[in-house]
Amino acid sequence: MIEIEPPKRVALYARYSTDMQSPLSIRDQLSFCRDFVAKKNWVVVKEYHDEQLTSASPFREGYQALLADIDRSAFDVVVAETMDRLTRDPEDGAQIYKRAEYAGVTLHMLAEGEMDLLKVGFAGIQGSQFLQAISQRTRRGLIGKVKDGKSAGGRAYGYRPKPLFKANGKPDGSDLEIAAEEALIVKRIFREFAEGKSPIQIAGALNQAGIPSPRGRGEGSGHWKQNTINGNRKRGTGILNNELYIGRRVWNRQTYVRHPITRKRVARPVPEDDWLNEEVPHLRIIDDELWKAVKTRQDDLSAKRGGITPTKGDTRGASASQAVRRRKYLLSGLLTCHRCGGNLTVAGKGERRRYYCANAKEKGRSVCEGMPGVLETAAGNAILGCLEHGLMQDGAYEHFAEQVNKKLRDEQAGAKDALLVHDKKIRELEKRHTGFLDAVANGQFSPAVIEALNKTDEELRKLRGERENLVPAPIELPSDLPERYRQYVRNLTKTLSEESVAGAAGDELHRLIDRVLVRWDEERALHELYVEGDLVEMLKRSKPDLGPGFEINERSLKLVAGVGFEPTTFRL
Repeated sequence: MIEIEPPKRVALYARYSTDMQSPLSIRDQLSFCRDFVAKKNWVVVKEYHDEQLTSASPFREGYQALLADIDRSAFDVVVAETMDRLTRDPEDGAQIYKRAEYAGVTLHMLAEGEMDLLKVGFAGIQGSQFLQAISQRTRRGLIGKVKDGKSAGGRAYGYRPKPLFKANGKPDGSDLEIAAEEALIVKRIFREFAEGKSPIQIAGALNQAGIPSPRGRGEGSGHWKQNTINGNRKRGTGILNNELYIGRRVWNRQTYVRHPITRKRVARPVPEDDWLNEEVPHLRIIDDELWKAVKTRQDDLSAKRGGITPTKGDTRGASASQAVRRRKYLLSGLLTCHRCGGNLTVAGKGERRRYYCANAKEKGRSVCEGMPGVLETAAGNAILGCLEHGLMQDGAYEHFAEQVNKKLRDEQAGAKDALLVHDKKIRELEKRHTGFLDAVANGQFSPAVIEALNKTDEELRKLRGERENLVPAPIELPSDLPERYRQYVRNLTKTLSEESVAGAAGDELHRLIDRVLVRWDEERALHELYVEGDLVEMLKRSKPDLGPGFEINERSLKLVAGVGFEPTTFRL
């Protein structure tokens, strides 16, 4: 009796990579495979496929299901159009071949025939070279776009593709233009951060206002997060770090490689020499002054988080971290010992608080011989007295008045931005409202339509009612501004010395003063303070009638904080 061998059980696999390829590719691949199987008188028992997934990764649902069924010998043959439909990775190719061989399953490709180890290895090398060539050609094309002043891909908040179309009817996407509504939000974020708001406060306000985030899927859907705003300064990510907002496109900051195990794309920084910088002034949203203000505040925040350079001889960085940690007093982190260059730290309570050399106090005389402590009030009064004197000059008031005026202009600009966004919401709701009314007029007045119409009515009433409060008031400087200013300056020493504001005031002093070198004059039994930084330049520019007590050279201002010090009698 002749035994008839049962037909071989066959599994089919098909795949296509990107949305630029037709989904019909799956249908066509499987159709060709079925025709081949029918000619062989085999039987298809299962079909697998993956859509818009690269063969560089094995983590595809259809591919993983195929592997699992290979392991349990669910069929005799796997048929695909070519080996690169299964994988282009040499390691993955060897893996599937070994697993199939162990399970007694044959791999058969329409193009290559039945696969053996040599064919699989050769196909893997070819596939790997193909992916590398594609990557190089793509990169070359992107570089060309960037050099032409065009976008190399990726959406930047505040911009949209120009409505230019290719022959196939799809937008080109490489030419950008400013999206007016989003640009207003970008300006608002920069302005509020420069004024002192934190990224989380800004994000919270944007979410509360219902403004869609960059990755929102529609009006009011996505949510802003602080990282969306702050990002990573070194990598140029986040709203505050995108140089496109100042009309400069920076490309190739980082590259991506696939992890050999997880196959996920991992970002790697690129040396700055290899970055591409192209000027695109037509895409500028933020002016240089505001950009600089944001960068300055980022620098200050970085310093607070521990980025301050330690003083000479402080190998462990104690002086740097101490300045940040103890910015509890007005002059914290500013006073430096003349003998050893170490920081001065505060000890004592109330009016008896004094600054002492930290090295002498904590490490002993072998490191620094030290000096008598300088009264915190005496040092503060000496420095603030100079500041007060400079701020009383006419030029200082004029600068202050200009800053107040600018602040009011910025606030008005912010109000105008908010009003434009608000009006946009009203217009969109009005369109929706009109659509519902048309539906009702055409007889489509289902309960759902009526409910949506009533809800839209309520939202419109609310937005229209809120609009009046958003209209910006005209800019007017207070008539008593000069007197307010002088009163503020007269109270400067007292105000800035209060513990409730000393930390913030200390931050501002750090912008004016680089350091204060403290020297003990044994013969006269008093402390001399040498101030270095922008405060010296400010006093020199104000050209006050200094009198015999002032002593200013090219680099520093010499002050004296002696016993029985009073602000009105100190010598400079």
